Amino acid sequence: MKIKYFLALILSLSFVGQAFAQSQQLELNKWITDWLLLGPVHLKADKNESKFLPGFNNDHLSKYGGEAKYKAKLGKKVKIGDEAFVWKEFSAKDSVISLDEAVSKESYVFAYAYTEIHAEEPGNYILSLGTNDGGKFWLNGELVWEHPVARGCKPDDDLVPVALKKGINRLMLKIEEKGNRWEFCVRIRPFSIATVESSRSFFDVVTVPGGTPELRCFPAVDVMKNIFKDVKLEVVTTDGDSTVVWSGVWNVAKNMKLPVASDDYLPYQLRIDATGMKGESWQKKIDYFAGKRIEYELFKNKETDYRIILGEDASESEKWAASELQKYLKQISGAEFSVESDNAEQTDKEIVIGYNRHSAKLLGEGYAEPDTSDESFVYKNVGSNIVLTGGKVRGTMYAVFTFLEREFGVRWYTPEVTVVPTRQGYSFEHIYHTETPTLRVRNDFYYEAFNPEWAAHNKMNGSMGYRKQPGGVEGYWAVHTFYQLMPPQEFYKEHPEYYSLIDGKRVYDHAQLCLTNPDVLDIITKRLEEKIVENPGNLIYSVSQNDWHNPCQCDKCQAIAKKEGGESGVVLWFVNQVAERIKKDFPDKYVGTLAYQYTRKPPKHITPKDNVVIRLCSIECCFAHPLETGPENKAFMDDMKGWSSIAPHLYIWDYVVNFSHYIMPYPNFAVLQPNIRTFIENNAIGIMEQAAYQSRGGEFAELRAYLIAKLLWNVNVDFDEVVDDFMYGYYGRAGQYVREYFDLLQGLVKPDTHIHLGLKPDDKIFTAEFIRKADEIFDKTEIVAGSDEMKERVEMARLPLMYLKCKRDPVKSKYDGTYQRFSAIVEREGITHFAEAGKPHVEAFHETIRNAK
Repeated sequence: MKIKYFLALILSLSFVGQAFAQSQQLELNKWITDWLLLGPVHLKADKNESKFLPGFNNDHLSKYGGEAKYKAKLGKKVKIGDEAFVWKEFSAKDSVISLDEAVSKESYVFAYAYTEIHAEEPGNYILSLGTNDGGKFWLNGELVWEHPVARGCKPDDDLVPVALKKGINRLMLKIEEKGNRWEFCVRIRPFSIATVESSRSFFDVVTVPGGTPELRCFPAVDVMKNIFKDVKLEVVTTDGDSTVVWSGVWNVAKNMKLPVASDDYLPYQLRIDATGMKGESWQKKIDYFAGKRIEYELFKNKETDYRIILGEDASESEKWAASELQKYLKQISGAEFSVESDNAEQTDKEIVIGYNRHSAKLLGEGYAEPDTSDESFVYKNVGSNIVLTGGKVRGTMYAVFTFLEREFGVRWYTPEVTVVPTRQGYSFEHIYHTETPTLRVRNDFYYEAFNPEWAAHNKMNGSMGYRKQPGGVEGYWAVHTFYQLMPPQEFYKEHPEYYSLIDGKRVYDHAQLCLTNPDVLDIITKRLEEKIVENPGNLIYSVSQNDWHNPCQCDKCQAIAKKEGGESGVVLWFVNQVAERIKKDFPDKYVGTLAYQYTRKPPKHITPKDNVVIRLCSIECCFAHPLETGPENKAFMDDMKGWSSIAPHLYIWDYVVNFSHYIMPYPNFAVLQPNIRTFIENNAIGIMEQAAYQSRGGEFAELRAYLIAKLLWNVNVDFDEVVDDFMYGYYGRAGQYVREYFDLLQGLVKPDTHIHLGLKPDDKIFTAEFIRKADEIFDKTEIVAGSDEMKERVEMARLPLMYLKCKRDPVKSKYDGTYQRFSAIVEREGITHFAEAGKPHVEAFHETIRNAK
């Protein structure tokens, strides 16, 4: 055995008649390979791997002074129970001490390992160890580590801050064997706060029986004194705004009681701000619950003592939300929840909808009634009662639907598919959740998303024009309105000067208006006011260019365009005047106009009025990569930033579909979240995601509508979590394979891939290998789909692949059955549009296949 002795130490030990068998010089980071071992000590067999073996915690060296204070010596005999042992030396060849080799291959035993380390100077270090299985570790008589759970031996698995004294330091390890391998490894490492924190925090908070929270330090107090110069503490509540409950300093004790806001069971956060001995800063936040923990039973075995309380002055959306809550709780639990007025006497078993007499009393004077239009919400328990409240228009309604989603797993995947899990019972101790939309106006422009109830359930409040929907909509009346408001057939014959001057001639065919003509301003203003009166349910009313080019070339119009650096200056100069004129009579309405194609570039000097909304369109962009990083999108980003800096209200018209081929695979999912985030970061108040809006059948339309709704409400939602939730919730067991196809398709996008709104079937990204793999995946998918309903959903997911095959190889698709199957699915699902062009495109598609030879 290789042992390093120090002359002074040997003389000292000889003087007292003791010769300890293991004394080693401290060598940082070097594995300690020389040990004295004692065992195996037999224990009762127990297969519970989460706690120590029976009897392990007993002090088996108590008759010799105890495990903590024991000093081992080579050859010293020890009797434990009826077994006699002798301390033996062992020197490993590498970092790991194999107790199977050195002690025994038996199971349900333990052994002691002992050594001594000589340090030249006192100081803080890190005791680094790995064990198989659990055990305890004493340093100089103090227990510094214990781990009761069975595990494999992993170097540096535990990093324990310790203080070594000058001279000899005693290390005693007690390690158990629950089966399989039996081993450990130990070394001493230099101390650093960051290294320790990477393994385990210095502090933790434990709530003891009775609900009192205690701050507990992990290392020994003496060690902590040498690590931190000062430790400042702050306790805050985390229900809603962070309210400071208490601030102070650590009392330098192993356990320290922390104050609470009340006896109620509430979430807290301890914020630690400490300074190390070398001046380094260290912060930590620890979340925990404290207070009297009471379990409240909402329902069990199809019975409930709860009722739903609704205010006498509840809005229509709150009334509908209450009926929806009643309906879905019945489906979930089988129990009947009555809906009653807040005129009823208050009880301790209520679900209170909205701000009313009962919720006001429960929430207290410190809670102000939300603004009517506030879409943010909170739902929480106040003792045994549950309150769901927000603004009367939509906030409370959203609170109810989020409560059903988060607490019970209800999902409104499509207008036809709602998933409602059933439960035997539901109990709660603490409920609290609040949300605020990341965007004011959210317009999910998919055919599937136009269903008013689906839109309300999924928090979509935007619409192209007005539609009747629970909670109402923030409607945007019309687009490309120059000729809607001033039809050429009405004005051109007598007043050609109202229309564009093109190459010296006033024309109306595919032209615009002469915006510097004062009569045009008067007529447009009057007509817009009439539209507002006729369609009062909208938020924004459009005064915008026709869907083509040819702006007016007259001297007056071009003078403004030249001064402002483009045609957007002329349009905005005109729209500002309209907005100014209607402001008095319609103070809560906005005038919207387009920043689109030839008007996309912002003007140099003129800025939009406060009641003007700029609707910026991304139609020219590449949708393979996020706008922020895509090299083809730099000009658009420059324009958006320009508008963002001057427009009080920016509304994005974005595109998420291939207009030329609605049904064809379109791998643009990776840009949805980052692009929406980019729009919001550039001060967008609204976003419309234009998609397949005329018919069912768009590629992954159901998933896209659902995902976009989640992203528009909360742009920071977990993208993959939403996709996976939909895959498994909507497609059932087949979801795993639909997801596999989804990932295969999105993986077609490479750094040099560019996708626009007219992606073609013969694009190079659609390789024969992709089609082959996709077919293989869908073959597996259909096998596991199960019910006919699930098979039909899978077929809709496969439809784009069939369309692609038909377009790429009409002859083969006609004779291998692909075209026939595609057509049967289209007829069954009532799909009327394969592209935005509609019927002509559908007829051309079928004609091509029929004529293929």
